[in-house]
Amino acid sequence: EQILGASALIRGDPLIKAPIFKKISDVDTSTIKAKSFIAFDLESGENLFEKNPDQQLAIASLTKLLTGFVAYQNSDLNQNFTINQRNVTSIKPSLGLTAGDTVKTLDLFIAMLIGSCNDSALALADYTEGLVKTNFVKLMNQQATALGMLNSHFSNVVGFDSKNNFSTANDIKKLIIATQNLAVFKNLGRRAAYEFTGESGKLYSTVTTNKLLNSYPDIEAIKTGFTETAGGSMASKLTINNRKVVILVISSQNREEDTLSMKELLLKHIVLN
Repeated sequence: EQILGASALIRGDPLIKAPIFKKISDVDTSTIKAKSFIAFDLESGENLFEKNPDQQLAIASLTKLLTGFVAYQNSDLNQNFTINQRNVTSIKPSLGLTAGDTVKTLDLFIAMLIGSCNDSALALADYTEGLVKTNFVKLMNQQATALGMLNSHFSNVVGFDSKNNFSTANDIKKLIIATQNLAVFKNLGRRAAYEFTGESGKLYSTVTTNKLLNSYPDIEAIKTGFTETAGGSMASKLTINNRKVVILVISSQNREEDTLSMKELLLKHIVLN
């Protein structure tokens, strides 16, 4: 199975103008408590229904989706990296990386996306910054601008709370579309756990932060986020009629419940209509 590199373009034949799924009108979204959310057709980019899609909010570890994209664009994930003290953190989720151990950068990347490991993000950014000799957060903001994420700003690679680290649902949508065109992101959707061994022999392991995977085979993980200040965020893919719909909730008190409420609305209005 291809891990690195581009997969088949998701947006499909550019000559096809009509979206696979069209915008749903008059849908009652009152059961969804998140401050902001979008359900959108991944193939066409069409928003099916939404609430406050342009509201700037703290996004917690959804930030790591951009961290991964910048690392992918600016480095070689097949190389090794020796962990240093700057990469070590006890703030969970964490792999418990040990300074002096050498690991594959692809392992760091996968652990960061599946388990949202903070030390993985720090190490991956450190590795990339060392290669390109440019501040990694600067690269993040440049990449966000290039993607058209004009209502976003990033101040750290992890998603820690900061008045200067924020985005919107519509901006995260642009990032999701860009990353889901790459197999290294796309192929992780059903991975519930990941482990690898450093050159020291130490075993590192993590489990998915998307709690829906084990119970819902039609759901794939993209990324989650949570801090006490930001609340919960979650981006997931849902398969409907062999098509992919992305469910994105930001600033939710129960991101799983809101995701499932959106799933039920989608199944009701898309499948039955």
